[in-house]
Amino acid sequence: MCQLEAQDMFGLELVKHKRKLTQNFSFCFSSIHDSLGNVPIAIQQNPFVNGAIIGICESYLVEQSVEKASSKALIIDAVFEEVYRRESVNVQSRVDEWLEQENKLFLGGYQQAKDHNNHNLKMKWLSAYAQQNFEPENNLML
Repeated sequence: MCQLEAQDMFGLELVKHKRKLTQNFSFCFSSIHDSLGNVPIAIQQNPFVNGAIIGICESYLVEQSVEKASSKALIIDAVFEEVYRRESVNVQSRVDEWLEQENKLFLGGYQQAKDHNNHNLKMKWLSAYAQQNFEPENNLML
């Protein structure tokens, strides 16, 4: 197989993994989406939830043999864009800070994701956590 074909197949694999993760996270948080499909603002500042998102993504990508750091970053970025939309860059900056600070809540969410790791991307535990700790915001259209 020529190098170009191998790269193309890998690109298709990345799209597949990106789609699977974004769909699963969208479903995971669907019960707390507002009428516009946004998650509550408070979840953006929650280290536990964001640690869990990173942990789930990393576990899945390891299972799928996605090893290239730039590929992982691309896929995780897509997940954050799906969950947080235009706020994804701000949230990812917070995630970087929590990692640097070794934030205990962030690391707890990350570890819990690793503990709940399974091949099916079942995130009932994270969905239940989100439902217990966050409520959808009401959008008022003027």
